[in-house]
Amino acid sequence: MHKPISPQMFYYGFPVILLTSIDKNNKTNITPISSSWCLGDNVVIGISMQGKAFENIRTCGEVVLNLPDETLWEKIEKIAPTTGKNPVPDYKKSDYQFCADKFERGGFTAQSSTKIKPSRIKECPLQAEAKVVNVSERDGYAIIELKIVQVHACESLIMDNDKIDPTKWQPLIYNFRHYQGLGDLLGKNFRASR
Repeated sequence: MHKPISPQMFYYGFPVILLTSIDKNNKTNITPISSSWCLGDNVVIGISMQGKAFENIRTCGEVVLNLPDETLWEKIEKIAPTTGKNPVPDYKKSDYQFCADKFERGGFTAQSSTKIKPSRIKECPLQAEAKVVNVSERDGYAIIELKIVQVHACESLIMDNDKIDPTKWQPLIYNFRHYQGLGDLLGKNFRASR
């Protein structure tokens, strides 16, 4: 039996992405996101227009999609309640705090990209350098179309020279504001109880 509901959010299970973008001072910011889909070398992401990532995308037009595995959820949660915007936007003041260096706070290591400016995150087994192709704005969110220009993968995940071995890749999934691997529940986001 089904029942009509009106949930505040409908994050029904997406891979977590640590989006890295660069500001006008060449400082890389990390933004955890979960709204994405990919087809070939085209990726579409959704982000808030009021955050640092959107500001950086408007400035630079390049990002890295750093894909963490399930072992990184606690590091991600350390930066989840932070923002790179200073001062903190009014709508975030009750839940977020400014963080000048999310790499340090999360225990991440910056790694140079090969074809774009923003840094990659060394701890993420998969990384995709991408350029912005199109930005659509609606209702406070940006739908951003990207073109992947370079993919990096940990050697342990590679099979047949340029394919990802799905038996070894263990993505971190954001499932109704809870972190999960491909198995048991690992933990929950600080906003899960809302």
